[in-house]
Amino acid sequence: MNLKEFTAIAAGKTVLGLTRTLKVGGGSAAPGLYALKIYPDLISKLSRQIPQTVVITGTNGKTTTARMLAYFATQQGLRVLRNTTGSNLERGIASALINSYQADELLRVGRSGPATYDLAVWEVDEAAFNLVLPQIKPDLIIFLNVFRDQLDRYGEVDSVVKKWAQTLKHIDPQTTILINGDDANLLELRSSFRGRIRTFGVKNYKISGEKTFADKQKTRLDFEAVGVKTIGLQKTSFSITWDKFSTPATLPLPGVYHVYNFLAAFAAAHIMDLPLKPILKNLPRFSPAFGRVEKLTFKYAGDRTREGYIFLIKNPAGATQVFQTIAPELKKDDRLFLALNDKLADGTDVSWIWDTEFEKLKRKVQELKIFVSGSRAEDLALRLKYAGFDPADITVNRNLVKSLSSAKRKLSGRLFILPTYTALLELQKILAKSGVKQHYWKES
Repeated sequence: MNLKEFTAIAAGKTVLGLTRTLKVGGGSAAPGLYALKIYPDLISKLSRQIPQTVVITGTNGKTTTARMLAYFATQQGLRVLRNTTGSNLERGIASALINSYQADELLRVGRSGPATYDLAVWEVDEAAFNLVLPQIKPDLIIFLNVFRDQLDRYGEVDSVVKKWAQTLKHIDPQTTILINGDDANLLELRSSFRGRIRTFGVKNYKISGEKTFADKQKTRLDFEAVGVKTIGLQKTSFSITWDKFSTPATLPLPGVYHVYNFLAAFAAAHIMDLPLKPILKNLPRFSPAFGRVEKLTFKYAGDRTREGYIFLIKNPAGATQVFQTIAPELKKDDRLFLALNDKLADGTDVSWIWDTEFEKLKRKVQELKIFVSGSRAEDLALRLKYAGFDPADITVNRNLVKSLSSAKRKLSGRLFILPTYTALLELQKILAKSGVKQHYWKES
């Protein structure tokens, strides 16, 4: 270990301790940010000491897929390292590697590298992918989907795909690529890679986006879900087919979009030669990451409780999928709490809400109390008005604490919380402070 590497890790450890002690964050990004300024090659040096590495990218579903694959691997006794908080830029990966060091490891003579791990599972931002991938050199790359997302940062979909394609031209052909075969945009990547490519998808279901399939075009899928049926907000049932095998599965999450996440994780496990029977057996005990169909319990006087659910929304495709999932479940006593921010991590351009089908929420329940918050709360309230909601049913308050408190007051049904990314992080702190849940960095 050279002096720069030692100093970078030591500095990162110090920042990590300070952020958690002062409760200004979970150390998901800041340690890596400062460490990389001292030693830019930190990720390259540390990540390659882990025997097997998987990179997951795409617009939606990265955190859930990474968590699911890690769950499958740990059930088989493997030690897994990943950026658990969803910090998926270069600094987030560096922070996870720094955090993996034991406190006294830096002082051990003759030792270098993070604590012993069998597998690293990295979720990587679609724009950071081209910078991070050459440093990590993964064994498996998973492309989940590509939708319009944060145009101020990424540009249009075809621009993202072209940059991915250029990066893949320089990747070792021994790497395996796993692609969502229902996304026509992703299939363009096949011509840019010389190695093995596998596909996954849902039968008779094609993803809508900037580019769609021709009516008669069919893509053979290596891993396919058949007969998908969502059962309330609790689970989804279907059958998986691969090679010459077929087996039923029950996913403890609602929505077709989560079936895609599962297929990606399941296919990755198969490619990595993990036993599949234990995976299916343990699947019902899988729990989602914070903010991804996270179930909450709100306590009131007299031991009365009410249910809450958090669904992250951050772009038109993902938000519309969430609306499709919860709309059939909405009842007249339920409430919606939506929070829209325009910080850098959210995307400063919030025009995406006009491409999001809020109308799907209106079709089931005609009268629904809605609470709107965040730095762009007024924009969101206007969009809801145009979606057909009565402005008299919409309460606007930019202050998240006060707005959430109002949404919970005299709640007789369920509260559905739908925040953008930075609003989600703020809400996590609010909920943790009130004892409703743990701080997100304490969750596996």
